[in-house]
Amino acid sequence: MDERLDVITSGAAALSGSGSLLRFESLATGVGNTPVVELETADRLGARLFVKLEGNNPTGSVKDRACVAMLRKMVDDPSWCESKVILDASSGSMGCSIAYFGRTLGSQVRIVSSSKLTPEKRFFIEYFGAELDTIGTFTIEGNNFCRAEAQANPEKYYFLDQLHNSVNPQIHHDTTGPEILAQVPNVSAVIGSIGSGGTLLGVGRYIKGIREDVAVIAVEAESGTRIPGTAALIDGDYRTPFIAEGYEHKIFDTTIRVAERDAVAIAQALPAAGLFVGLQTSAVVSAAYRAIEQFSLKGDVVLLSGDNGWKNIAALASKVRHEVI
Repeated sequence: MDERLDVITSGAAALSGSGSLLRFESLATGVGNTPVVELETADRLGARLFVKLEGNNPTGSVKDRACVAMLRKMVDDPSWCESKVILDASSGSMGCSIAYFGRTLGSQVRIVSSSKLTPEKRFFIEYFGAELDTIGTFTIEGNNFCRAEAQANPEKYYFLDQLHNSVNPQIHHDTTGPEILAQVPNVSAVIGSIGSGGTLLGVGRYIKGIREDVAVIAVEAESGTRIPGTAALIDGDYRTPFIAEGYEHKIFDTTIRVAERDAVAIAQALPAAGLFVGLQTSAVVSAAYRAIEQFSLKGDVVLLSGDNGWKNIAALASKVRHEVI
């Protein structure tokens, strides 16, 4: 057994430079092309709900798409070199993605997160060898710290800056949006959570460019509510350029705010429907039910499920009780 481990270790160590990039690209093929499943809604006034399972990406999150796109942009940047540390701020899921894919590139990674980082995401980031710092209670505080660090040490750090990096929404315009139209051609509405805003903006840009009649509904957290991956803009959460563009350019047609108690209630029921997802997705499902009733939505409605249940075990276990399937 030890001899086989030595072979694996020595082989991994030999992968550097172009070899690391080939390994990265090989693993990146597992990102995207996520499945869509229908959620039973026979009593929901004629609308059909289809859930796009972004938690099926390699690290269990929609953030894998933007992470891979940002890293591809990074390796093509003349200012990048392999000795630099990949740096970014994250509330958790993007940090997991960068730690995982950054390691495949053979690079050091430093993630700056807030005090609200969940235990599972902390373990994941550290397991893949990234340095992890805790600064403040909001991702923008970590983002400001990273910017200052990168400016002070340009030879040491490469700052990805997910909150302002244009490839974040662009990758969803180029991949997630087309996938949705291919999987659900008669889509009448798309509903997704507002985090950095990149996913919903990119999807909305693409779909409205093809079908202006499709409604794009943004899900925010209600005042006083903290739902992972769902911004509470009403309480002053940072409004990224992506969020601002989504509202100002009418990409987002309307907003539904969801309280944690409503997300928890949905999370309690979803395992019986075969969906093991986190509170972010539960909030999106809750918003979909409300949208159907308030706006009389009809037809095929796509829900963006950005998280996988295993990344939210602690929160689900402390808040949700359900029957064992």
